[in-house]
Amino acid sequence: MVIETGFMTRLLCIALSGGALLFGLSVDLALLMLVQTRRLKPGMPVHPGLVRGPFGVVAVQLALAATLFFVLPTLFSAAQAEPVQARALLTGSLLYALLGGCVVAASLLYARAPFVPTFIGPRHAAWQASLKGLVFGLAALPPVAVLSQGISVALNAFGLEQQPQVVFQWLKDDSVPCGMRLGLIAAAVCIAPIVEEFVFRGILFRALLRHRRFPYAALLSGAYFALVHLHAPSFLPLLALGVTFSAGYAATGSILTPIVMHTLFNGVSLLVYFSGPG
Repeated sequence: MVIETGFMTRLLCIALSGGALLFGLSVDLALLMLVQTRRLKPGMPVHPGLVRGPFGVVAVQLALAATLFFVLPTLFSAAQAEPVQARALLTGSLLYALLGGCVVAASLLYARAPFVPTFIGPRHAAWQASLKGLVFGLAALPPVAVLSQGISVALNAFGLEQQPQVVFQWLKDDSVPCGMRLGLIAAAVCIAPIVEEFVFRGILFRALLRHRRFPYAALLSGAYFALVHLHAPSFLPLLALGVTFSAGYAATGSILTPIVMHTLFNGVSLLVYFSGPG
């Protein structure tokens, strides 16, 4: 009996994404048990190195405004263009946003060279911070999945159709070249987490943390993070993710923690999407 390759691919995606969610649920239960037995104190201690961040709020706002100044007009133009032209415009804006984030992060890091080590912490702690990012990321998957599914159910109840993000639609569009689709997957898993975490957690969150307490800094940086994705149904799940990424960064003081969390989430999201029909 011949089994279709597409079916096997979906089955593998379902197994991997389901395994990640189940493992994440077990991590949540373990953390809950530690809190109940008072081996883990509830609360959000902030790593002292983050409060001494070098970036001011005004500098961060100017950097974000400069990037959005060029990206948003392109997105509005794409909304009124033909499908082929819109795809080219959106691809260009995505690449510009990624490159712009790299330039902003690199320039600010270069200007504040003495503070560069504080982004990743001591070298001997890099693996530990990455491992914590994996654990924290798995723990964040189940509640975010429940929130996302709840929003989907609510939209369906009101007769509203939920469309996936444009990038996800391209991944199953046969008219999009295979090379471009592979590039989008690589960007989502490898490039975007690094760029976005440097900008939204390493720069924006740290700047806010100098003047505000953790909840305010995490919520506001998370809201910025959710808004730039320009997908209304995903706003609350992305906001929740942004807060958890900030919590991971605050707990370890290493930007590697939220980068690993972000990479894990994007990877599992792709697995879930490819496990669906079509």
